[in-house]
Amino acid sequence: MEILVFNNLTRSKEVFKPIDSNQVKFYSCGPTTYNFLHVGNARALVVGDLFHRTMKTLGYNVKFVRNYTDVDDKILEAARQRGIHPKQHADEFIRECNTDMECLGMLPATVTPTVSETMPEIIQMIEDLIKNGYAYTVAKDGGQEVLYNVPKFKDYGKLSKVHLESLQHGIRVETDGHKKHPSDFVLWKPAKPEEGWSWDSPWGKGRPGWHIECSAMAKKHLGKTIDLHHGGVDLLFPHHENEIAQSEAANGCPFCNNWAHNEFLNFGSEKMSKSLGNVVTIRKFTETYSGAILRHILLSVHYRSKLEWTEDSITRAIGEIERIHEFVIHLFGEHKKGTTPASEVEKVKKAHEDIKREMANDFNVPGAMGVFFGLIKDYNRMAKDGYSDDYAFELTEVVNFMKAATGLIHDYPEEILRQLNMARKALSGTTGAGEAEIEELLVQRKEARTAKDWTKSDEIRNRLNELGVVVKDNPDGTYTWSYK
Repeated sequence: MEILVFNNLTRSKEVFKPIDSNQVKFYSCGPTTYNFLHVGNARALVVGDLFHRTMKTLGYNVKFVRNYTDVDDKILEAARQRGIHPKQHADEFIRECNTDMECLGMLPATVTPTVSETMPEIIQMIEDLIKNGYAYTVAKDGGQEVLYNVPKFKDYGKLSKVHLESLQHGIRVETDGHKKHPSDFVLWKPAKPEEGWSWDSPWGKGRPGWHIECSAMAKKHLGKTIDLHHGGVDLLFPHHENEIAQSEAANGCPFCNNWAHNEFLNFGSEKMSKSLGNVVTIRKFTETYSGAILRHILLSVHYRSKLEWTEDSITRAIGEIERIHEFVIHLFGEHKKGTTPASEVEKVKKAHEDIKREMANDFNVPGAMGVFFGLIKDYNRMAKDGYSDDYAFELTEVVNFMKAATGLIHDYPEEILRQLNMARKALSGTTGAGEAEIEELLVQRKEARTAKDWTKSDEIRNRLNELGVVVKDNPDGTYTWSYK
């Protein structure tokens, strides 16, 4: 199916046309592995996974490259404080990042390169930039520093849409007297003895600047020109602008045809960042509430819209996930057979096509979920009188598509419902009683009700209420329970 993507290069929604009809070349900027990731980082990771999933589900062959930045000032400093080699520190947090991504239900990327393993390609690209007249060397810190000559690249600013003179410098861009222009940025920096990690190069021992890594990794694994580049909107300038300048000056051709950026996740009115102190790590959140809830929250609004994190976000996600997975359990379980009008079956088929169109329309998960919840409402109405196998088949096709394209439907729905129950407990602040104690009280209550000992039954219900547990008695004599 044809996909529409909002291309930040043109600031318009365009038909996505891969260079090679047999393969989409997709690059997404990955994390810097110096510490545990926070839920703001999770949004970029999940959105990249969404693009990957949706394109695959709609029939595209995708080569997806997401890097790890394992060479960085913060990594060097963290390793120095721990008294270990920087690579050991970075590798440890790559493993932690992989654990977090698995918990978020992410598909593996096709390739996950690191900066440290791409050093020959980085050095070669810097050499090409010097040879082509876009980079120069200066003496610094007892060695040689290589800088990119920004004014030399006439198209600088074509992504961020501002003139060179008015660009605001990112915090990683130094401005001092040894540069030809204040916007010139570092491609290679000389090694300092205390940093503990460096590479040989034509300019002496050192390590790369921040921006050159992605240009080199994208070229190595995807070629000189790629189809789609993704990252958070905070990377649009200077990082992505500098990637374009580097790659096009080194390679002599366009770098990327489509640029997609996800908006920030905000707590109230402030962007989530470690500098603001309002940080919740992915690990802490998922251990308390589950990866399913975090993924649902992150995809609850369109990726190009700011996501305002409020106290109601978790509660709302729990209710929606519960509705989805109770529906899946009922659909795939035993159901009452009946005759379904052909119009209802056709309605499901049309909804399936509508969902596909929403997902193909710039990865519009909220639009697709709106159609899907409408199907669940119809199903709950139909299930009372029973339904036909062809109706169940068409619904199953929708479920399988939504599961593959969004990752919001999970393999073990009963386990998801259990996680939701525990999330409610954490959200309510209920402490003391565990599941085993509650189940034992429920067995005693059922025995009391069978023996018509209503006094004891009420006493147990009151005790459960004190523990923050709500019991629902079903017409068939069974019961369900949840934390308040």
